[in-house]
Amino acid sequence: MELRIDASALNYTASKPGPQVRKLSLETEFFMTIMKLRLDLLQQDLANRFGVSTGKVSQIFITWIKLLARELGVLVIWPSREQVRKTLPLCFKKLYPKVHTIIDCTEVFTETPSCLEAHNLLWSDYKHHTTVKFLVCITPNGAISWISPAYGGRTSDVHIVQTSGFMKMLEPFDQVMADRGFKIKTLLALHQCAPGIPPSAAKGVQMTSGQSKETSAVANVRIYVEQSIKNLKDY
Repeated sequence: MELRIDASALNYTASKPGPQVRKLSLETEFFMTIMKLRLDLLQQDLANRFGVSTGKVSQIFITWIKLLARELGVLVIWPSREQVRKTLPLCFKKLYPKVHTIIDCTEVFTETPSCLEAHNLLWSDYKHHTTVKFLVCITPNGAISWISPAYGGRTSDVHIVQTSGFMKMLEPFDQVMADRGFKIKTLLALHQCAPGIPPSAAKGVQMTSGQSKETSAVANVRIYVEQSIKNLKDY
């Protein structure tokens, strides 16, 4: 795929007075952005390597990220039901032939904000840190098919499913596979969709043999979404 660079979309100095001189070429700025994404280098490190200020590194990185999101977002495709059925792995065909998507939420650490309100919105009791949280959907064959907008770390999984626009992507009778922490069976039923969620036993009550088998079966195929999220974060 060819990425065509629209220089006007990267004109982040247009609002500043004085001569508009770009210190780094577009190719060098793009290379810096890829280095930041792949290696997670500190801004001061990148500033020293490329001979610019840390503020300029931040400015370049944010601008390029916005451009890449706009240009490459079309590569994340929500497949039709027919497309999913054609590529359904054998392990799904036997047990979950109607699964359209597997979902999970993941969190990314952030710096601790100085604003108390922002800190409260980003604080995650699960991670014990400030995070941003988003929903990731994959097809049964492991391709990422949809990613929600980012939410503060304190946001519940159910709230993200309800408000992110995910439910609008589903068709009646689609099956959605998720962890038992997603309390969305009623929400799916309202949209005529079926849940693929492991059963939960009451506190102090042992699961039946059938429930244990179902939990194991769901876990064996749900692992693919966790692997996809891991690959997403590793890059």
